[in-house]
Amino acid sequence: MMLALQVLLFMMPIILAGVTNMIFVKLPLIRKHGKPMDGGGYWRDGKRILGDNKTWQGFLGMIVFTSFWFGAMGWLTGHWTWLKENSLLPWDTYHTPYTEWGYGLVWGLAYVLFELPNSFIKRRLNIPPGRNIKGWVGISFTLIDQADSVIGCVLAAYIFYHPTGLEVALFLLIGTAVHYVVNLLLFVLGLKKQAG
Repeated sequence: MMLALQVLLFMMPIILAGVTNMIFVKLPLIRKHGKPMDGGGYWRDGKRILGDNKTWQGFLGMIVFTSFWFGAMGWLTGHWTWLKENSLLPWDTYHTPYTEWGYGLVWGLAYVLFELPNSFIKRRLNIPPGRNIKGWVGISFTLIDQADSVIGCVLAAYIFYHPTGLEVALFLLIGTAVHYVVNLLLFVLGLKKQAG
């Protein structure tokens, strides 16, 4: 139980970054000037490459917000004994805030990069951006939607931490579950078009 809590604390910067970024991209000014990463372009099959929901604002926002929250977590850990005692990360070895921010940048980049193949594949299957379809294919993509970025974050974590096999399993399980729950909450708040 304690390890599950430690894994959740480990993931907190990326969770907070995801929520912050979703609010950011929904701001009227940001949404009005949103630039699709694919530039509105089409693949050779005549379908959009990624779609309108994958914007440069969201891509860069996730990287910046993850860096911010990673740095904030490092600062909190240095001032809150309980957090330090229950952290898996060796914050004492990160000698400057720039190190923490840098790791946050890498983590945020992994998060957004691992979401892109899923969007590309969904466009090939005529699944509209921000939507899903019914049946086993829809269920599969619901799972993939929650897990793709988590997998990216686990792999990128090896740059600044070496998780055990059990920790990796918990990262994937808890991260996917938390991602789904957060998406449900964002849907309820009207910040996402679909639940999950």
